[in-house]
Amino acid sequence: MKILVYGAGVLGCNLAHLLYKSQKNVTLLARGSWYEDIKQNGVTIRHKFRIRNTNDKIPVINSLTDQDIYDVIFVALQYTQLDSIISILNQNLSKNIVFIGNNINAKGYIDLLKEKNVLFGFFSAGGKRNKKYVDSFYLNEMTIGRTDNSHESDEWIKSIFQGTKMRLTIQNKMDDWLKSHVAFILPFVYTAYYTEYNYRKIKNNKTILYEIIDSVREYYDALIQLGYEVLSKSDYQFVTSKKIKCYMFLKLCCYTALGDLCVCDHAKNGKNEMIKLNSEFRELISNKMVETPHADFLEKYIPYK
Repeated sequence: MKILVYGAGVLGCNLAHLLYKSQKNVTLLARGSWYEDIKQNGVTIRHKFRIRNTNDKIPVINSLTDQDIYDVIFVALQYTQLDSIISILNQNLSKNIVFIGNNINAKGYIDLLKEKNVLFGFFSAGGKRNKKYVDSFYLNEMTIGRTDNSHESDEWIKSIFQGTKMRLTIQNKMDDWLKSHVAFILPFVYTAYYTEYNYRKIKNNKTILYEIIDSVREYYDALIQLGYEVLSKSDYQFVTSKKIKCYMFLKLCCYTALGDLCVCDHAKNGKNEMIKLNSEFRELISNKMVETPHADFLEKYIPYK
């Protein structure tokens, strides 16, 4: 199977690395000086928590022509960058497109790519890209699937990752899942800006930590009222019936590098993406009846420039 990973940020490099080391026929699309560096030196990843570096000589291109045909194209760009490549994807003859990462408008992108088979996924990875390497971690976990609750792509998805160590969760209500994910992460992101990207400032601030938990619950309740299903169900329990466990997880994030890698780095380096996600999410829930006082308090810290 011929695979293209379109985008060489943290998600793209980690996904390409995982596929490449499993001897998949994978190509990475990068741009500018990053393309030149990968072409000459390969993809170098410093793996947090594993105390090792890897360097992979992954084939790399810097553009996608109409005739470059792949069995699947994984789009691993920030949410703010997706619109810029829609025409490129439409003109290309490849049929299967999988958007990897934050997305609050999954069905909108299906409409923009009517001739394609469009799926969505979320790869559990975090960190930041430096000039010569990617400093990050990944968990070998991906939630992936369709938006129409159909299982027709399940076996095809499994075939892509056969022989890899990727732990797949096939979820065919990905529009609901992705909206739920945005509802979960936004209060964490607000707090990253509140702390100026330093979660250690709030490690003993019980009030703020519970503000995060209650904000997520409010956002989940708003989605439920709008008719969406909160996925996964265990995440809703995490901020309702298991609040103490959630609080302890937040403490762990504050005391360790988890807060930096999982939240602060992306809040800082993906500021425009966070602003766009927040704007579209708040617009989505603007007609809700559920009050969100805790989320409203934290949301004021998100920058708008």
